[in-house]
Amino acid sequence: MRLVDHLIERSPYERIFHAVMYEVVGIITSAPIIALFSGKNLSESGIIALIVSIVATIWNYVYNYLYDKLRKQYHFRKSAAVRVIHGAGFEVGLVFISVPIISLTMGLTLWDAFKLEFAMLLYFFPYTIVYNWIYDKIKSYAIARLV
Repeated sequence: MRLVDHLIERSPYERIFHAVMYEVVGIITSAPIIALFSGKNLSESGIIALIVSIVATIWNYVYNYLYDKLRKQYHFRKSAAVRVIHGAGFEVGLVFISVPIISLTMGLTLWDAFKLEFAMLLYFFPYTIVYNWIYDKIKSYAIARLV
């Protein structure tokens, strides 16, 4: 199997590892941001970060599974433009899923929940791109050492 095939193919276990690590760092770093923009205390913000994290983890798995299928079928490289499109697609989908959840759990209007989600998007959009880039670099390095 070629190195590029190793980078495209992801086992269910690797998908879970990738998503969980992404969310662990996301929870730790987003709770203070949620507290700042919502006026809620850190513990309430941590709970909403955890809830949205669970939703995002499920979405991450589904989204990246579909993305990998497209990538395998069309053989496109992870260029900077593709990484931006990939990150944008993930975040747009997550907004549609998470805004109602944030509204219900934090007692916010849909508009206020959307504004909070937008603030989080300003953080998570570059975080998503950087996280996946670093993940791919580490994986590529590890595979190159094993092959």
